[in-house]
Formats: sequence, structure tokens, C-alpha cells
Amino acid sequence: MSSIYLKNTYKIENPRIGLLNIGTEETKGNELTKESYKLLKENAGSLNLNFVGNVEGRDAFSGKIDVLVTDGFTGNVFLKAVEGLGKLVKVSLTESIKKNVLSMIGALPCMPAINRFKKTMDYKEYGGALFLGVKKPVVKAHGSSDEYLFYFTIKQAEQFVKNKAVDMMIEEFENLSKKA
Repeated sequence: MSSIYLKNTYKIENPRIGLLNIGTEETKGNELTKESYKLLKENAGSLNLNFVGNVEGRDAFSGKIDVLVTDGFTGNVFLKAVEGLGKLVKVSLTESIKKNVLSMIGALPCMPAINRFKKTMDYKEYGGALFLGVKKPVVKAHGSSDEYLFYFTIKQAEQFVKNKAVDMMIEEFENLSKKA
């Protein structure tokens, strides 16, 4: 579903799909992860998926994958850890810059780049979580949403509807079932 979504919404022709695991070897992980690996590997061709295999958490932002597949519990822990890291980077950088007058003056020419980086690290800029595989568009906002995050969640839902993502997924699945 995420592959179909990325192809139709972001025009990523052949999204690379990785399975979040504790190692890249196919024998690693719990039973759910091992079985998921097996199913993805066996069905990648018939489902037109670009499954690249197991990936570790450190690879999620490396550019090696477009989709990170995981179970809900592990995914939520991973997501919250990444959000926490983003906050840590923001606070640490701000404290470092404000340490003294020289560092504040030295940071002035870098502020446009720092602000762009800050924006990419802010999870609020990305909106909520899309529910793929349901009959109508659903976007779940973060439990600690404020008006800023909720604004981006609404924009994301608007784009989800505008791109007819659910209809595209239904159409793709119908085409796949006809081939099977």
C-alpha cells in the first residue's frame, strides 16, 4: 500500500521497501519479522514491490529506502525515539549558539541554513499518520498535537483526498488480483 501511495502521490517510480529489524540478515529478528521478510521476499515480484530486505534503524534516513515496514509497537517506539532525537538536536544547537556573544555572532550567517535544518527535524511539519488500507481517507494526528501540527495534519489529509490515494490503491489492488 505504501508503495502504491508513493508512486501515485510523490511520483517515486520504484519505491525501495525495507523491513525494520535488528540486523540486515534474513535470519534475524522475532518470528513476526522473519515471517514478514519471507512473505515480502517471496511476493515482491508478483506484487511489483522493490523489497530491499531488512534494514536497521540507523538506515531509515540514509536514503537507501523510501518505505520502512514494521509492526505498530516497534514503529511507534521508533517514531517517538526519532522525535526525541529531533528535539534534542534542536535544544542542544540552540543552547550551543546562545552560549556566548561570539557564538551568537558567528551563527548569524548560518541562521538560514540552521532554520531550514530545524524545519526538516520538526515532526510537526509532517502532519499525522496516514491509514492505508481503509475505504476512506483517514489521517490520525499525534496525541500531543497542537494547532501547528494539526494545521499540517489537515493539509496532509487534504492532499490525501486531492490525490485520490484511496481510489488509486483500490484500482491497483484490483489490477493485481486480476493478474493473480
